Amino acid sequence: MLTALIEFHKAGSPTDKKVYWVTVKPSKIASMFYEQHHIRVSNGDVKRLLKKLGYQRRKQSKQLATGYYALRNEQFLIIFSVMAAMSQKIPVLSIDCKKKERLGSLFRDGKSYCTEAVKVYDHDYEHLSEGKVVPHGIYDVQANQGYVSIGGSSETADFILDNLVWWWENYGIHMYPGAQNLILLCDAGGANSYRHHIFKYKLLAFAKATGLSVTVCHYPPYSSKWNPIEHRLFCHVHDAMAGAVFSDYNIIKTLIEQTSTKTGLTVVARLNLKKYETGIKIDKALIDENRIIRHPKIPELCYKICV
Repeated sequence: MLTALIEFHKAGSPTDKKVYWVTVKPSKIASMFYEQHHIRVSNGDVKRLLKKLGYQRRKQSKQLATGYYALRNEQFLIIFSVMAAMSQKIPVLSIDCKKKERLGSLFRDGKSYCTEAVKVYDHDYEHLSEGKVVPHGIYDVQANQGYVSIGGSSETADFILDNLVWWWENYGIHMYPGAQNLILLCDAGGANSYRHHIFKYKLLAFAKATGLSVTVCHYPPYSSKWNPIEHRLFCHVHDAMAGAVFSDYNIIKTLIEQTSTKTGLTVVARLNLKKYETGIKIDKALIDENRIIRHPKIPELCYKICV
């Protein structure tokens, strides 16, 4: 009888026939069961039966794409083939800009150990902020190392390339002394969008300055969650900063540098508070297409910038 009551109050996913959930809480089910049958059952009895029937407390999972890209699977296969063919002597970098934050005594989700609750403003109005926090990450897939530049201006192609130069000159050139190539994994949108001429223009300059050819693989539109940096670096950085008040940039830097995992992840952080101008346009004619080798099937998402 209790199973029948649970079945009566279940609902199903419109996108997956195998997914169901119960629309009322165990305490409510126990209460309704007593009202209908005059038999008392505990919340624990209901929870055990729910578990036996395959129900568990789960969070929602963000897996439904908000859009569609026709060659999505083909691009993933290209990325997998590039990764499979990589050498340990070739740096493979996953890059992205983490969620932007605001400086000041503003509420941030999460908990931290403290003697008393930290007091912050009761509203998150923009005028209460003391500045922007723009964290841009570089994740070295081979070395399981993270590098985060904390900006205070805007996410631009110049900002991204400055951070790549910082990584190469201070870390990459020493870790990969004989490297002639670099593999760059990034999203399809943002400041490193495949549609932006300025990103390619800056990469051409980067390749010439460093002597590195750069193979760029953009994840298909609506697929940014598959970028390795999301689940190998940013999720751990997020945990390290949970519940902290961003009173100044140095505190953010300290929190990020404390990020680590049992699998050996370590993170280096720096402040890059240079002012970056937005809205800069680059004429397509300035792009030297002779130095760009594009994939024959998906040329817009996968290409090689030559020295």
